[in-house]
Amino acid sequence: MPQNYDFAICGAGPGGAALAHILSSRGLRTALIEKQSNFSNEFRGEGIMPSGYYALKSIGFDLEKIDLPMQINSKIKAHYRGEHLIDAEIPFKNDGGLRWVSQPALLEHMISKTENYKEFNFFRGHRVNDVIYENDRVVGLKGVAGNQEFEFKAKVIIGFDGRTSILRKKLGFEVKDFKQIIDIIWFKIPYPSQIIEPGTAFVNFVPEGFMVCPACYDNKLQVGWIITKGSFGEIKKQGVNVWISEMQKHCAENFAEHLEINRDKISDRFILDVGLDRCTTWNKDGVLLLGDAAHTMNPVGGQGINIALRDAIVAANHLVPAITNNVSPAELDVVFEQIEEERLPEVSLIQNIQKRPTTAFKKQNPIILFLIRNIPSITKLSFVKRLLAKLLNWMAYGVTDVELKA
Repeated sequence: MPQNYDFAICGAGPGGAALAHILSSRGLRTALIEKQSNFSNEFRGEGIMPSGYYALKSIGFDLEKIDLPMQINSKIKAHYRGEHLIDAEIPFKNDGGLRWVSQPALLEHMISKTENYKEFNFFRGHRVNDVIYENDRVVGLKGVAGNQEFEFKAKVIIGFDGRTSILRKKLGFEVKDFKQIIDIIWFKIPYPSQIIEPGTAFVNFVPEGFMVCPACYDNKLQVGWIITKGSFGEIKKQGVNVWISEMQKHCAENFAEHLEINRDKISDRFILDVGLDRCTTWNKDGVLLLGDAAHTMNPVGGQGINIALRDAIVAANHLVPAITNNVSPAELDVVFEQIEEERLPEVSLIQNIQKRPTTAFKKQNPIILFLIRNIPSITKLSFVKRLLAKLLNWMAYGVTDVELKA
């Protein structure tokens, strides 16, 4: 017999775990279903902006009071083809800067705290592969855990299952795809503290792309190398030594030497298929999508986690009173639309911002090359300062006001 809940959430990333915590703490029966048996088995973005920090804090998870592997990035060092361009302080450093936080550790902490609520059930290693329909409406999820099949029924089904969302796929959500031309190879190396001040994010513009390297916890540097979309297969055939050598051609000499010394210490390699898209509606047949399942973000500005956490708060603000008041399915669909309506202005604006840099830095036409080379001078212009301040404020703090009320 299926187990019955108020909420069944597919996906235990930061957004899904945050929403499950809020709902359970309000006395609502909540099932959180995660396909991985170990959070480390899947690549997860780790950059948390002030908007994400304050979202977590309002839910009950203050990163400054939790013992987690974390590194604060408060400065940026930029190079162009190995030549130094500019050093700058992150303007929101007084609010913690860019926190690079171990997602497996954070998620384990969130789950352990949520398990204090008797209304919460966490199903680790449970892979959802289908939905349960009744009267043309999804009322449950089913799948497998090891060799066992499972079924969960709930009043509300939520897909917080990321960019490869099974619920998006199974229900055939219509998607607007903002075509991306890049992928990213992510890996970690020991932090080059002898050449870069601790807590510094390093950026290097290279031919037909760029490298972005935030300071990571455990005294490591997280390296992101931009490659042409779909080209990793060929790069992989060439082997690690070949693509490291290719990167070294365009780095400052001291960083190229650091890569050479640490060739055997490269870890956590992952190829990210960069996407940027948005479902034309976030609900269908009684299922609500949130986070990357509803609107896949690309890595520009480190927005994925932060947007997902803010989705969770807004969703909870609407869903807690709705289920507490036992609304009808038709009324619930209206609530879903209200959630999307509240979140769409921020999501659409951030995605519009994210569209441009990946294409511009990859193609590097003469105008873009001129702008890159002259970053030190251009960023001193008053109108450029105002524009950058506005963009950075949106990226750091969010576009709209989000406050937990549920």
